[in-house]
Amino acid sequence: MTAPFSSLEEFRNLLSNAPAPCQSARAAAQDRNGQLTKPPGALGRLEDLAIWYSGWRGTGRPELAAPQVIIFAGNHGVCAQGVSAFPPEVTVQMVANFEHGGAAINQLSKAFGAKMDVHALDLDRPTDDFTQGPAMTEAEFVSALVAGWTSVDPAADLVVTGEMGIGNTTSAAAIAAAVLLRERA
Repeated sequence: MTAPFSSLEEFRNLLSNAPAPCQSARAAAQDRNGQLTKPPGALGRLEDLAIWYSGWRGTGRPELAAPQVIIFAGNHGVCAQGVSAFPPEVTVQMVANFEHGGAAINQLSKAFGAKMDVHALDLDRPTDDFTQGPAMTEAEFVSALVAGWTSVDPAADLVVTGEMGIGNTTSAAAIAAAVLLRERA
């Protein structure tokens, strides 16, 4: 599948014009959930997730027939700051472990009949150190978005994404902090 965008602006426009979930399917799923033999709320967030999924699938009784798990691996330039106990070379080793079925996510994917794919993104070239400037240029960021977009199997009815990369916790914390600060502004 080719990505229907080649710039960040085109990607933003694509997202802003994305369809909304089907409200009648959500309502049907909520009604069905209320009819199941169990105390209300007994399944916790699983009930909310099932109703949310129903809205996006457009049916009050969706089924999972073709789930896909996609792991993206990359190296982070912030590792130059000594933020990890492990060197970036461990990312390559973990990718090999995923590819040979040796990680916990492999077993979970297998248990649920999910197709699992691993995409190593430029492991020989980490992002720039975001403490010194932007981690990626816009073109590099769009390239990563395109890699993600094109990795989704069109037949998948549920996509679960994951990531692996030494320094990822630091990068994720920085992104979460930026989003939180932006939301508060």
